[in-house]
Amino acid sequence: MNLFLQYQETGTRPMRDIPFYIYDLQVTEPGPHVPIHWHEELEIILPSVPGCLEIDGNRFPFQEGDIMFVNPYELHATRIHRPGQVCHMLLRSDCFQFLHDTAFFSTGRKLTEGELSFPTLITAHDPANRALLPPILQMAAMKPPSDEAMAFHLASLFFSILSTLFAQNRLLPSVPDQHALCIRYVKQSIRYMYLHLDEKLSVPLLADTAGLSEGYYTRLFKKYTHTSPARFLSDLKLETACTCLASGLTVTEAAQKVGIDNISHFIRLFKQKYGITPKTYQHSYCFNNNPPQN
Repeated sequence: MNLFLQYQETGTRPMRDIPFYIYDLQVTEPGPHVPIHWHEELEIILPSVPGCLEIDGNRFPFQEGDIMFVNPYELHATRIHRPGQVCHMLLRSDCFQFLHDTAFFSTGRKLTEGELSFPTLITAHDPANRALLPPILQMAAMKPPSDEAMAFHLASLFFSILSTLFAQNRLLPSVPDQHALCIRYVKQSIRYMYLHLDEKLSVPLLADTAGLSEGYYTRLFKKYTHTSPARFLSDLKLETACTCLASGLTVTEAAQKVGIDNISHFIRLFKQKYGITPKTYQHSYCFNNNPPQN
């Protein structure tokens, strides 16, 4: 079976002619800010607070004023060290395909095809930061393009960013290696969890589905997500159960939706993670639109 990851974001963004999205998020408490996931868009992150970006198992501490790029299909998450704002911009770079197809524009083609990638971190003290910041700030202030003029303005900002990175030799060659293969195994396994969440999944089954020994699978998964597959699966089930409870399903229905038939076991797991019972969550949190903290 071809499993290709589903810690992929799905169904979270409206369809647009120019796929460009801005999420200016206010962080109220230190800790995990955006959970581990991936998507097909290029992501540009502008933080006003220090934190840590994790990409494919590697950690990149950042400070206020830094610029971060997350390439398409990279498994990533962010943690924030103190309250503040973090702006996330997502853009499908292949939406400017009409320029990529010109004979001289090989860089755009290589980016689209994955032969080149954006750098992960440009610090505030990096000389490139000064040149990159103006077009990125303009991009962050834009509304989604609704006409040709706005679309061309967005394209001009994107290519200004690209021009700076290209001129300063900051675009990186993407070389397939064993690391990339390992990341693919993890992504495939997460996708399988999502697609079969209502089934009785186990670590041996997940390892077998990935075609790996249980020991190697567990080590690999923990290396790139910093948690065990069993813990990851349990958290995924409980987070999905929260969504089910918020939609009005009963505790029993929510448990069945995530493949847990033993209701007492489900309630015990839920209380261990959130400190309250599922029923209390429904009444005290859902109705107040205030989700529990991990």
